[in-house]
Amino acid sequence: MKKLYYGFCKLEEIIANLLLFGIMILVFSAAIFRTVGSPINWAQDAALVAFAWMIFLGSDIAVRGPGLIGIDLLVKRFPNAIQKTLDILFKVIIIVLLSVLVVFGFQMVVNGWSREITTLHISYSWVTLAVPVGSFFMIISTLVRLVESVKTPMHDWGNK
Repeated sequence: MKKLYYGFCKLEEIIANLLLFGIMILVFSAAIFRTVGSPINWAQDAALVAFAWMIFLGSDIAVRGPGLIGIDLLVKRFPNAIQKTLDILFKVIIIVLLSVLVVFGFQMVVNGWSREITTLHISYSWVTLAVPVGSFFMIISTLVRLVESVKTPMHDWGNK
């Protein structure tokens, strides 16, 4: 299972990097073509779709890192037991908030299905789908980190 998760994480990083590169090419090309008087009308909308997906995939990549959310200056002064309890509490709160994003994100997708990006001739729901999908991935990553936090012995907590 760990191998599958780490493989997925690597694939997610590759996709996020490709999206970033694609956005860079689209925006640069659109600017050049606009300057020479031949604008690429669909480039801005394609960059918008790629940007939405890159943001939520990139957020999941950031959630996997150890230092994304933390107030070390204050929390590190507490005893190990309180540090561990706060860490677990914060991760549970994050999971709850991300669950809200999943539920309401899917409602946005369903409600916006008829709205179309005119230059691309696709539903705007392809943009808003990044919210629940990315939030779901962040829930998985946060759950993995939560399990690691729970498994970490109390005496090792301050050495993290």
